[in-house]
Amino acid sequence: MTMIRPLPTRLWVRLVVCALFPAALGGCRSLEDAEAPPHVRNVIVMINDGAGWGAWDAAAYWQYGHRRGAPYADFPARYAMRTSPLNTSSSPTHDATARVDYDPALAWSTEPSDDPALPFVGYRELARAATDSAAAGTALASGIKTYNNAINHDNFGRPVEPVTFVAKAAGKATGVVTSVPFTHATPAAFAAQNASRNRYHEIGRQMLTQGRLDLIMGTGAPGYNVNGTACDALAADESQAGCRQPDEFLATEDWQALQAARYVPAGARAPWKVIRSNEEFAALAEGTLRTDAPVLGVPRIARTLQQARERRILGADAATASGDRLVPSVPTLATMTRGAIAHLSARSDEGFFLMVEGGATDWAAHTSKCGTQWQYGACTSEPEYGRLIEETVDFNRAVAAVVAWVDAHSNWDETLLIVTTDHDNSMPMGPDAQTVAYQPVVNRGRGATPGISFRPTGNHSNALVPLWAKGAGADLFERRVRGRDDGYARHVGWNDGRYIDNTDVAFVVRALLESRPVEGLHLQRTQSP
Repeated sequence: MTMIRPLPTRLWVRLVVCALFPAALGGCRSLEDAEAPPHVRNVIVMINDGAGWGAWDAAAYWQYGHRRGAPYADFPARYAMRTSPLNTSSSPTHDATARVDYDPALAWSTEPSDDPALPFVGYRELARAATDSAAAGTALASGIKTYNNAINHDNFGRPVEPVTFVAKAAGKATGVVTSVPFTHATPAAFAAQNASRNRYHEIGRQMLTQGRLDLIMGTGAPGYNVNGTACDALAADESQAGCRQPDEFLATEDWQALQAARYVPAGARAPWKVIRSNEEFAALAEGTLRTDAPVLGVPRIARTLQQARERRILGADAATASGDRLVPSVPTLATMTRGAIAHLSARSDEGFFLMVEGGATDWAAHTSKCGTQWQYGACTSEPEYGRLIEETVDFNRAVAAVVAWVDAHSNWDETLLIVTTDHDNSMPMGPDAQTVAYQPVVNRGRGATPGISFRPTGNHSNALVPLWAKGAGADLFERRVRGRDDGYARHVGWNDGRYIDNTDVAFVVRALLESRPVEGLHLQRTQSP
């Protein structure tokens, strides 16, 4: 049964003023003119990190046999999204000048380039300068352009407020979920403020202490390697990855306090409840594990849920896109997402805000770098095609879980779901895209590896990326359209080429959280915690 919820106080005031003084407030021509955006109960933002348009297609072809099978394919709001940062500095430059932009004319140019690795002018242009996940996450969460490396700091070094803080101030429960360390750039951008994304310990402490989150899920806790084996039980031939630096993503003293159940965030009545086992994640998702405490879910794995695993230890499995057996002892992103929603929806009568990240799609899309955090298997100069597909498949299943929850337990009049990415990585296209400009990924049928190639940059690009939205307030994105890109419409085909900016996600979400018109909103600056 659909619940009828009260109008926000500011809307009641406006309606009363319009009734008594019809000339006020611009004439109050109609209720539609007078009212602010709908009061949204739940907002869910899902980010498939590093997924260029070819990555979405490749996963859909493998998973469903066609791109229309994806759970967001028929969402009514479909846009391209610009991801450019303010600049590519790694520290504040103390000016407001945008030094990176997106040029639709150059982005799709098929003129020959003087770079053999990027043989078309458009490829070279897109690879010239791009955002990192910190600046992109800040744009999505706070609505500002900033330097690469910044977590909710502007280019003058001043902290800004992400939408999570706004949601919490509005009385909503809040949470972040990721398949990578929870102190990494994207979850941090929705939960912390720091001048550098690399200060994992500081970011983790903010997330755990400031009382603005009711749930955190992701990797980053010590005790297990990349294959899910306990560090103190490793065989002689097993990888030490994740065990050699047990405090890389979370300070030892913080982890000890969490394990001792004495880590109480500001304003909470109970310490963080830490869950680690598959059984605990499943119980949370099914609603049989209930708690009044904030929940920290950290699976028994190092670095990523699945992407960093080693075939030489786990063996083969023809049923996976990579041909490698999955780690059996960790939850899926869908299970984590279902658990997050179950916990958050019971925490507040005002609803919740949740960010879910498929973080390891980006890790798989980077050109492998032997001996670094990106690669623990065989050395190769190529992205991990199978792992990339697996990560997006896992993400798609998480989206499907959210859609099922809305249909069963909420409705699209009170819940907004946004599905997007923070940036492209390495411009995935068809197998012959180095000679055939912008060749699309080739569909070879469900369960078959599609024809795909990446540009040999090993890094992010400035290409437009897709955004899908459904539910309360999804129509507000139409008011934020920045232009039309015919090349995107022709080559990608998800819409007619209309594109928004990544900062518009934050503006739309804040407008809904605050029941204010999306036009004219201003970012909020706050003091660092």
